[in-house]
Amino acid sequence: MSTTTTDEIRDTATAAVTEAARIASQAARRGTETAKESIEVARSYFDETSDLGKGLYSTWVSQSEATLKAAFAAQDAAIEAGLSLFDVSVKSNRQAAEQLSALVQRSQQAMLEGWQTTVKAAEKATKMSSNGAKR
Repeated sequence: MSTTTTDEIRDTATAAVTEAARIASQAARRGTETAKESIEVARSYFDETSDLGKGLYSTWVSQSEATLKAAFAAQDAAIEAGLSLFDVSVKSNRQAAEQLSALVQRSQQAMLEGWQTTVKAAEKATKMSSNGAKR
């Protein structure tokens, strides 16, 4: 294998990992913004809806979480593809790529836990709101 080929493979692998990190960062940013907007919408929604509306909200929450998990799976696949390229050219860099992969996965888990906490807080807020309205 020539130096040029090794450099090209290394550059391709680096680009793949960089792109995966960019995608993860963008998804986290969009997820946070979406969660904030969703909480505001959910509060208004629950103030004006019946039990049917609460059922729709529950469905929306489940689908949103499934969408986040699917996005994370795609990111993980992109990272794994980058790791395969690293194996071909630069085995010593695999440890760094695995650390990046672990960091992205921890970030994903933190975002998912944040999402779940936000949903629970919204549900708690709506329960307090509806309890106050029944008095």
